[in-house]
Amino acid sequence: MAYTEAEARRLVVEAGRKLLEQGLVARTWGNVSARVSESCFIITPSGMAYDTMTEEQLVLVDGLDGSWKGDRKPSSERGIHADAYRLHRDVNFVIHTHQDMASVCSVAGRNVVTDHPLLGGRVPCAGYGLPSTDKLRRAVERQMEAFPHSPAILMRGHGTLCLGRNMEEAFDTAAGLEAVCRQLIYTTVHGSPLSSHIPDLGCSQRLGNAFQLTLEGRQRVCHLHDPQLSGAAALHAAIYRTFGVKAITHCKSRNVAAVSRQGKTLRPLLDDLAQIAGVDIRCVPPQASRITWGLWNRSAVLLKDAGALCIGASPEETEITARLLEKGCLARRFADRIPGCRPLEREDALLQRLIYVTQYAKRKQ
Repeated sequence: MAYTEAEARRLVVEAGRKLLEQGLVARTWGNVSARVSESCFIITPSGMAYDTMTEEQLVLVDGLDGSWKGDRKPSSERGIHADAYRLHRDVNFVIHTHQDMASVCSVAGRNVVTDHPLLGGRVPCAGYGLPSTDKLRRAVERQMEAFPHSPAILMRGHGTLCLGRNMEEAFDTAAGLEAVCRQLIYTTVHGSPLSSHIPDLGCSQRLGNAFQLTLEGRQRVCHLHDPQLSGAAALHAAIYRTFGVKAITHCKSRNVAAVSRQGKTLRPLLDDLAQIAGVDIRCVPPQASRITWGLWNRSAVLLKDAGALCIGASPEETEITARLLEKGCLARRFADRIPGCRPLEREDALLQRLIYVTQYAKRKQ
């Protein structure tokens, strides 16, 4: 049964916060909707942060003709939500997530067979399409038509669509899908050695002509042009002198460490990594001149045998980049064991990076 408009607005705001809390999305990615009639639904607006979103900012969309009412533009993927409600009469809540394990599984481009009681026996995978395009919408629609009993769809290289008769069921679907995909990934990427020790290169935050460096649990303030700087401090200073960033984080999580040991440029298999980190992530020796070259037009660089450095406008931004890089590196290791699994086309990655930098960065400012 469809929600009242007031109830739908309340639940969509609640669901947006829940997506963030459960780590199912980062930033403003993903979207949420709730049905209010046979063809109409309330949906999140485009590019708005979930933690500050209000009920009044949500948008009412008519799925029949795509028209909408509200002060803000609705999510660019509203067409996928319209198709979900049209093809699933019993569905009243839809969430589009970028959850880690399911997104990684999607890079294989294969359906996931499962006996999970909530997932209908098989989770189909829609072919790749750039976010917000008709190509992606049609690919998802075809899978919903072919597998009408599946409440979840993988979107190759992008994320998931999870359906439910209510909000709780949609989130249960997302949780069940994540558990199934986690098991599949770690069965595939099995027997990998634990990362050996990687020396800490620290994290830092810029303070005018200086920066505060946290290294091995200790903090110190360093001046950018201090000729006595050495080691990690010298690396951070070189980055700050070259780029107008405010924070740097050294990432040495398991999968980032493993991929850094390959010594190869990482081409993204997932949209969100291309958007936030760059068209590719170079792997360079941990030397200042090579690191600054590796970071040019990028937000992350792999360090040979030493993890990665992520840069950004704030510590929170670098942490998000590090999280997406860890997911992207797990996707790379998973894809290495799947025949025929290829990264995003360079043109697609470049376009997404350009849109992210020119449009999202402006909204942040």
